[in-house]
Amino acid sequence: MPPNNSNGKSECRKSVRSGFYFVSSAILLPLVLSGCGTTSHLTDISYMNDYYVKQIDAPDPSVDGTYSYRTYFYGSGGDKHRKEYGKDVDFKTDPVDARPFMSVFDRMPRYWGFDFDSLPLNGRVWFPDGDGPFPLILIVHGNHNMKDFSDPGYEYLGKLLASRGFIAVSVDENFLNQKFGGENDARAFILLEHLNVWDTWNITEGHAFEGKVDMDRIALIGHSRGGESAAHAAAFNRLECYPDDANIRLDYNFDIRSIIAIAPCDGQYKPAGHATALENVNYLVIQGGHDADVSTFMGLRQFNRVYFTDEHFWFKSAVYVYRANHNRFNTAWGRLNARGPEGWLLNDKPIMDTESQRKVAKVLIAAFLEATLNNRDEYLPIFKDIRKAAQWLPEDIYINRYEDSDFIIIADFEEDFDVTTTTMPGGRLDGENLRTWKEAHVPYRTKEDSDQESSTVVLEWINENGQEPNSSDVGSYTIMLSSEVVKELDLDRSMGIVFSIGAANGDQYEPLDLTIELCDDQGHCAALPLSSVGPVHPALPVRLAKWKWLERKFIEEFSERILQTYEIPFHSFIEKNDLLDPAKLESIRFIFDRSDTGCIMLDDIGFSD
Repeated sequence: MPPNNSNGKSECRKSVRSGFYFVSSAILLPLVLSGCGTTSHLTDISYMNDYYVKQIDAPDPSVDGTYSYRTYFYGSGGDKHRKEYGKDVDFKTDPVDARPFMSVFDRMPRYWGFDFDSLPLNGRVWFPDGDGPFPLILIVHGNHNMKDFSDPGYEYLGKLLASRGFIAVSVDENFLNQKFGGENDARAFILLEHLNVWDTWNITEGHAFEGKVDMDRIALIGHSRGGESAAHAAAFNRLECYPDDANIRLDYNFDIRSIIAIAPCDGQYKPAGHATALENVNYLVIQGGHDADVSTFMGLRQFNRVYFTDEHFWFKSAVYVYRANHNRFNTAWGRLNARGPEGWLLNDKPIMDTESQRKVAKVLIAAFLEATLNNRDEYLPIFKDIRKAAQWLPEDIYINRYEDSDFIIIADFEEDFDVTTTTMPGGRLDGENLRTWKEAHVPYRTKEDSDQESSTVVLEWINENGQEPNSSDVGSYTIMLSSEVVKELDLDRSMGIVFSIGAANGDQYEPLDLTIELCDDQGHCAALPLSSVGPVHPALPVRLAKWKWLERKFIEEFSERILQTYEIPFHSFIEKNDLLDPAKLESIRFIFDRSDTGCIMLDDIGFSD
């Protein structure tokens, strides 16, 4: 049975809540009124209090800046449903022909009064008062009821960003909502056409925005389908032709430096049948754990397909917010991921309150834009370790991945199926006393989505009879390095070891600990517990429905597999043994001596530079 689209809330695909329609209202109503099945099923988040880290010394990015700002509207001037885009718009724009970008071609509903060959470029603008030029931020919504307009829902972001000296535009794409599928390429095209408009205004003599826009500092923010289309727009931006019809010229070449995706879809549109890859752009993806629409962390796929290939500094970060949901990032979409009878079935008790969730968005989005567009390096550490922003964020479990263009890879388990070889030339991998040692893709928790398109090593151990840490029976995993390669890398104490790690089993409900040991070729070793920087997070159970049986049709596991990136500087090891020489590093060993049993995923082992 396909998802019911009557309320416009079927966002990315057949989500978990789509199955709720199998329950008849005659059965549903008494159950809801009786208050049955409302248990929260939350992991105890208090364990995070044991891993305090020093907060960064910087102003709260979610607090309004020093700029006053004005609000403008631009568009066709002929919108018959929305006064703000009607005849009194502040600036008129010409419609665009999007017919080539509609993978599933259908006629536009009569409601709109136009067709795909004349889509309007409508936007609401929060513009800082000042001389500028100011960075330009486009924000685009996802799928929703086309008559329940989505673009006003990011006013809280627009006002914040304008007060901090960014031009913020919430783009109207409501006319692409609800009825269609396979239109994310059209959504991307519309975004790029909005950039064309701003570029023209910026160079038009006498225009109110003449010289006010810094077209060398552009960011795109997208929510849900908008998150996927923002990535497509960044990819289209550097192409000469539309991948699915080379007769359609693109050739935009704007300086899009940063992409932010909020609970994005992935793979609804694939250019010429390929997943969209991005190069040399900063990327942030945010996902709520209690999202009943995009009910897996689909944005991790795009995160894994962001590559850094030039000499500039770029970074990417993925943030999992355990108690966040889908809709509360948009003020127009309501509290839950569904309304009416369908919404009554959702388990809303674990979800953080609306203002807290928007506080998360404001902190992360403003800090990311300050770091990537304004070179405010003081905000960069929170994307390496989100706990450094704990003073600004609501209490919750946050898990984040991070990688930048200075990262030196040792092993990412993507190069082949030989479990003994490293990605870095000349290295070797070895496991001892392990119940499980294999390389495998990270699964999603739903039956519908196969995996995160990322391979890791899976390591399981059982320490019997209480072995001592140095016992030869304790499980371990060792990376042996080539002396020639290490010499070329010129490692020093200012650098560090980086890896991503997470629980591999959905029933691992306690945080895990282990030991990391470094040894040089002279036999000097130093070891630190992982708990000196943080835990292996436990599995985080998520119950989107009030009753387990409602989810079983779609859910394989009730927790997502999420890895956390950790960086431990070499000087922390040297404090344990000042004879250790990073320039002569020979081995990195993960010793499973601090938790009796466990099963982990380990990925992206390397050096920070």
